Formats: sequence, structure tokens, C-alpha cells
Amino acid sequence: MRGNEKVKLENITIGCSESISSHNFELDGLLGLGCILQSFTGQAITRYEKKFSYCLVDHLSPSNLANFLVFGSGDNQLPNIQETELLLGAWYWSTHYHVNVSGISLDGKMLDIPSDVWLYNPRARQGGMILDTGTSLTALAAPAYDKVMKGLIPSISRFQRETREWPGQMPGQCFNSTGFEETMVPRLAIHFADGAKFKPPVKSYVIDEVIGIKCLGFIKFDWHEVSIIGNILQQNYFWEFDIWNQKLRFAPSSCTLN
Repeated sequence: MRGNEKVKLENITIGCSESISSHNFELDGLLGLGCILQSFTGQAITRYEKKFSYCLVDHLSPSNLANFLVFGSGDNQLPNIQETELLLGAWYWSTHYHVNVSGISLDGKMLDIPSDVWLYNPRARQGGMILDTGTSLTALAAPAYDKVMKGLIPSISRFQRETREWPGQMPGQCFNSTGFEETMVPRLAIHFADGAKFKPPVKSYVIDEVIGIKCLGFIKFDWHEVSIIGNILQQNYFWEFDIWNQKLRFAPSSCTLN
């Protein structure tokens, strides 16, 4: 959906939240992108090739830099674009976008995380991993979180720790960032079962909380909960959700809409 075209969407469910339990960085509103028949996304994709895409700039970017959301074909001619499977089920419509993850690595070394963590149980709605634009921090089930923290914490151990009140975050993840360099931190990658690999920039998982304080941008979920790739980890990447073909395409991007 590009340009100034006007479209009328009907039978859309609009609601509001009465409580928020996660750190959402003082959001002003939330557009849910879940793909159910009554949602904004569900209505829009039926008119535009059954796909949509977006790109999120850094959450501390100046106001002249903007995110984009496109219904229909996006900028899928980007170099180094990758593709992986979307686990939507037989009827396509889903409130969440599950992906088939095989593991997480730091500096190219796979972490010893039980494979059960990445298996989604649709009946119990447990396990596996989703992409979610409505969650800021990335949430990992306990076994994955513990291994990732074990790999990342030593790289910030030289810095003075700071206490920040983020729901779900464990002590010791925030620090005074004076003298910090991104090269001090292992490069994280999320590996998909079909070979695709998501390698976010360091600034998307060692994130600025306030001036002079950075935090490891992960929160801990119980063993059987669904892990979440949050919107900060998704920053500076182009993401295309091809609902009809059940494919997710992604590539690094400056988020400039051509």
C-alpha cells in the first residue's frame, strides 16, 4: 500500500489495554500486526498480495528518521536477503508469527540449549519462538536465557553495574557504559532450522537505557513459555511476512523506503 491511495477496511476489531507488564519505552499506542480476520493486518493483506513488510529504526533515532510499514510487495530486492519458514498452521490466520529456530550462537559457537526449547506445542501454546513488534525486549525461555547470559555477562564484567527496574530482567544486566566498545561483546546470531541466520547488530541487544547506561536487552521466561524476538532486536532490518506462502524474508536495512 504505497502513495496516497485510500482504502476502506471494514469489520476491524479495535480495543485497548488496561495494564502493561513489560518495558515498552513509554509507548503512545500500539498497532497489533497479528493476522486474524478481524485485525487491521488481516483486512489489509487480503487486498495486497497477502503479504506485508516493515523496518524499524533505532528506538533512540531522531524524529526525522521513521519506521515504515508496507502492505503488498516490499523492498525484497535488498542484497543478502534471507528466507525462512513461517509456522502459521493450515488456515494461515494467526495472532502470532512462529519461526522454526534451531539454536543461538555467540561468535559462531552454538550454545548448548536443549532443542525442546525451540519446539512449539500448539495445543498448549508453549515453546518455540515468535517475532513480535509489540514487545520491546527479547524474551528467552530459561534454558536459552541462562546460556546467552553466561556468554554475554563476562564481556561487561569490567563495568560498574547499575540497577534498572525492568519487569522480568535479572540483576546484573545493566552497567555504566563509559569506555564501552561494541567490539567487546560476542556477536549473537539466531539460527533457523532451514539454514537462515539472523545476526542483529550489537546495539540491538546491548541497548541504551539512558545516557551513560546500557543494558543487555533480554528478559527471562519460564522453561515452557514462548520465546520472543522483540522489536528492539528487530531494528535496522527489513522484515517481509509472506502469509500466503508462509515465508519470512529479512535483510539488514537502513529503513529507507524507496
